[in-house]
Amino acid sequence: MELRSVRYTSRRRWRVPMWALALLVLACISLWNRRELLVERATFVLPDPTPTPSAVNPLAQARVHESQGDLLKAAEFYGQVAAIETWNPQPLVDQSRLYILLNQVPKALAAAEEAVRRDDRHVDSLNALARALDWSGEYEEAVNTAVDALVLSPDNSRTLAILGEIYADVGNWYKAESYLDQAAELAPLDVLVWRNKALLHEYRGEYTDGLAALDQGLAVDPSAWYLELHKGRLYEALFEWENALEAYERALELNPNISLTWDALGYGHFKVGNDLEARRNLERAVEVNPQDGLAMAHLGTVYYRMRNYEGAVGILSEALELIEGTPRIEFLYQLGLAYVYKDPSECDKAKPWLLAALEIDPESGPALEGLESCPV
Repeated sequence: MELRSVRYTSRRRWRVPMWALALLVLACISLWNRRELLVERATFVLPDPTPTPSAVNPLAQARVHESQGDLLKAAEFYGQVAAIETWNPQPLVDQSRLYILLNQVPKALAAAEEAVRRDDRHVDSLNALARALDWSGEYEEAVNTAVDALVLSPDNSRTLAILGEIYADVGNWYKAESYLDQAAELAPLDVLVWRNKALLHEYRGEYTDGLAALDQGLAVDPSAWYLELHKGRLYEALFEWENALEAYERALELNPNISLTWDALGYGHFKVGNDLEARRNLERAVEVNPQDGLAMAHLGTVYYRMRNYEGAVGILSEALELIEGTPRIEFLYQLGLAYVYKDPSECDKAKPWLLAALEIDPESGPALEGLESCPV
């Protein structure tokens, strides 16, 4: 048997030249340096990504401040939401609603107008505008705007309640009652319905019925401080001063974070002759909101009655700069008389205010008395 011989060959080792290894190392170093340069350039050229502003946080802040009764701060945050969500009318509707509660009508009107500009078929926006127009005394425009809302949503209880408010303001009590009854049937748990029913009763001189309507509203929302303020006003109309002050105190307990409640309690004490309590509460009102011209004017009135004429001059002068529209005549002649009675007297500064009071009422006794006290 022939044996087949097998030839084994040993594996040949390949040797890499040193020059090739050196070239490879140089190539790696070059690539690494190029990578570092590209990263550096990218970092230099491209700015850090800027996150898109979110309305979530300002909206949460607005709701927190509103729940705490700090309505001015809440309105400010609703404005921030509106600035971020430029397409959305709702934050402007909420802002307008708060400004109405704060009796800052021009701001309420501006917010509502912008809401309607964003969406003229948004019923809540039309409602806000109708109410702001009503509070501005633009009754015809208010009715037309509310009717536009009603066409879009015939069963909207808030629209009906606002129409009732407008017609109550212009003295058409039959229409007011009709709209408010419809609103109450559709939404018996809407506080605005009961507030506006109370307003209608107040206009009619039915103060006890008005108080009952406000109690209905408070049963729905016991935190509605503005209903307690309204109750205080109706108790004043009934000359029930103790009940009025108690209502103002309840309003203050519900919301001590706005000047309106401090002002109402302070001016209530002024009306019953409690000047020291009046001064204390009105000074607090001005601390809470230094831009509240009415509270400041009430404080000036207290100073005037306490014969602190220097204090009255300073406070009333500042208040009249803050009050929008025509101020009440007593603020004008009291400022004029404070200039007359203070020591030393300043008739040259008194006369413009006394004459302004006479423009409102040419037979104003205090204004005429002040002019007679000053030499020609």
